[in-house]
Amino acid sequence: MQDRLQRAVACYSRGLLPEALRHVEAALADGDVAADALELKGVILQMQGEHHLALRPLLEAQKLQPLSMAAQLAIAECYCESGDIEEAREIYYALAERYDFPTSLLSSLAEGLGRLQEFELAKRVCETAVRRNPESHSALYGVVFYMTRAGEPAEKSIPLVERLIDLAPRIFRYRISLATLYCILEEWEKAYLAIADATTKELYSVDCTCCIARLVGLFEKFGDQERSAFCRRRLLEIASE
Repeated sequence: MQDRLQRAVACYSRGLLPEALRHVEAALADGDVAADALELKGVILQMQGEHHLALRPLLEAQKLQPLSMAAQLAIAECYCESGDIEEAREIYYALAERYDFPTSLLSSLAEGLGRLQEFELAKRVCETAVRRNPESHSALYGVVFYMTRAGEPAEKSIPLVERLIDLAPRIFRYRISLATLYCILEEWEKAYLAIADATTKELYSVDCTCCIARLVGLFEKFGDQERSAFCRRRLLEIASE
């Protein structure tokens, strides 16, 4: 059983989930039920979106030994999917307080908290990710995203978005975020300047109709007819999909 489980772990580590699942099921079929194998099976199934199938092996593993934080997070996500919100909330709260929670899972933890509209706590989780890796633009974007969802004033987010653009100048959605914040403050010129040099490729990458409509308004406001027309065509294209 141990050899099969080791092969399952190796495949899992490489992102080969179907192959990892085959190995772990073969390990379980060999005889003795091992908590590690049950836990891994549950985590894999949850990652594959099979939440209703994932919960049972995870709970069985939990009876045998304390679960890893990855498995606890998987259980919380399964509870969310099944509508057991308070059970999920309890786990998310406990994980958010763990100083040793794995950095690689912080974004998933924040996302789970966000689904429960725990925006302030989700922001704090993203701030932890930024402290651990100050150069992570995705972690910083999480801070901004949950600040916005929590209803914090736009002016508080602007310096963070400017930092985002410094970290990742080629990611167009960060510039759109900056333009959106300036639109909220009715600082139209600053909003336009944030996206004034957008390329056709960058504009085409936007698939949020609200964002594109906002771009249309900004481009028209400043006489940028070429980009405005392109965005209008993009809206029609999305509507026809």
